[in-house]
Amino acid sequence: MNSAKLIAINFILPLLIGVGFIFFNIYQENIPKYFLSIGPYLFYLLSIIVVAISWHFNRLKFIFALLPLVLLYISFGLLSKEHSTILYKLFSVVYPLHLLVFLLLQERGFFTIWGYLKILFFAIELGLIVWFIQFPNDLVLNLFHIKLFAFNLFPLSDISVAIGIFVFFIMLSITLFGHLLIYNTSFVVILITFYVGFYFVKVPHALEHSFIVISLIVLVLLVREAYRLAFYDELTSLPGRRALIEDMAKLGRKYSLAMVDIDFFKKFNDTYGHDTGDEVLKMVASKLANVGGGKAYRYGGEEFTILFPSREIDESYIHTDILRETIATTPFIVRGKKTTKRIFVNISAGVVQSDSKDSDPFDAMKRADNALYKAKQAGRNKVIKAK
Repeated sequence: MNSAKLIAINFILPLLIGVGFIFFNIYQENIPKYFLSIGPYLFYLLSIIVVAISWHFNRLKFIFALLPLVLLYISFGLLSKEHSTILYKLFSVVYPLHLLVFLLLQERGFFTIWGYLKILFFAIELGLIVWFIQFPNDLVLNLFHIKLFAFNLFPLSDISVAIGIFVFFIMLSITLFGHLLIYNTSFVVILITFYVGFYFVKVPHALEHSFIVISLIVLVLLVREAYRLAFYDELTSLPGRRALIEDMAKLGRKYSLAMVDIDFFKKFNDTYGHDTGDEVLKMVASKLANVGGGKAYRYGGEEFTILFPSREIDESYIHTDILRETIATTPFIVRGKKTTKRIFVNISAGVVQSDSKDSDPFDAMKRADNALYKAKQAGRNKVIKAK
């Protein structure tokens, strides 16, 4: 289960954008008319930017989160009032489910069988909506008149609200227990913003403002995703070497650092396979992520670095040794075809204090690496201070 702190951090940006939408609509009477008039053009511009960047980074998820809204907004301007009403009802049910599907589907690129299947799925969605608009079905339309709740959220139908609640709790569960929190939290806020916009559809500019906010959330999500890919390790979710180099450049004169390595990791991989080895890396990384007083990075392979800004070596040694003990006493279950085996993983570490003789933190890192080597020679599962 993800920590409440981590979830809250990932909610901050999309929520701030969403709250901005609410205040914008409350005080829109004080906003110059010419600014309100450019709303549709701003929405189209943001959508083009998102699609262009998503195409460049091979990210279908972002395109399919936004493209339905673009087509919907264009359709509202072209269809008759009767057809627009039917489209509104259908879209209020289809889009939340559409968001959930594309949140759950993994990114596998455009020009793959999975990419083609996603495009086909979207085409079927559009085809069904167009069919029901052109040939309204009483059985389908009657679903929007079913009363499920004591309260009334008109113009939203009860069936739409019920589906929205269902999708919201599924997304919330994924947020609590799943990976890639930047996706999960953003999609939750997109869902809420969509329903708020649809609920206030009769308020001037409310719908287009909600779509602008959604496009902004998706654009920010794209930027955050690009940052994650550049600075975070995909397997362990720890910051990677590039992030380490950036943060080392920000260190003051006083700091300490530790080099950490998993003991006998090659032998473990040869015995149990690389898939199980990856799980060990993730388990160790999850413990490293919670190290006291410092920040952990994946340096490469089974080796990690911990920076302790403004910390003395004795304090960093204590935190590192607590980490070593925590990992050593945490059982790891290896599941075979017929049996399961309970094993324990150990780490060794070398800790070093910054020195005036170091020309840069990389010199300190070399000394920490030498201390790590001594910990290995001393029997492993040890933390040694560098001199």
